[in-house]
Amino acid sequence: MKNSNKTTHTLIVIVLLIMSVNLFSQTSKKNVNYSKHPYWIEMMNDPKANYFETIKAYDEFWEKRKQPKEEDEIIGQSKTEEGKKYFLQRWFKSKEEREEEEIRKYTLDVKKFKHWKRKVAPYVQEDGSILDADARLKLWEEQMKNK
Repeated sequence: MKNSNKTTHTLIVIVLLIMSVNLFSQTSKKNVNYSKHPYWIEMMNDPKANYFETIKAYDEFWEKRKQPKEEDEIIGQSKTEEGKKYFLQRWFKSKEEREEEEIRKYTLDVKKFKHWKRKVAPYVQEDGSILDADARLKLWEEQMKNK
């Protein structure tokens, strides 16, 4: 009788552990913290990503960060000033300078994101899904027939 109680208790504990792990994994997928990692980069490269969720991921990532400078703003800086800054930065980097360096690596991705957003906007469905290439072609063909 004692062995069967121990076995039953052990079995119940194992089942509860499995259920809690499964429940945790499901909730963690739905409640992703977009501010910690640039998930929007992966999402914009995924043709099955939800448009609205990708925009949300981008906005939350940049909510408390300073966005990288546009190329036009960077072009105006002189090379000698930049060289002096680089030499000193190698030795003494403030928190702001480290953050600026971290942000600078996303410059091209931000530009790609803005282009992606404009490019796919006409093909976004009400649920946030984006029409694939075949559906876009069919839509274009229908528009050509109606002209």
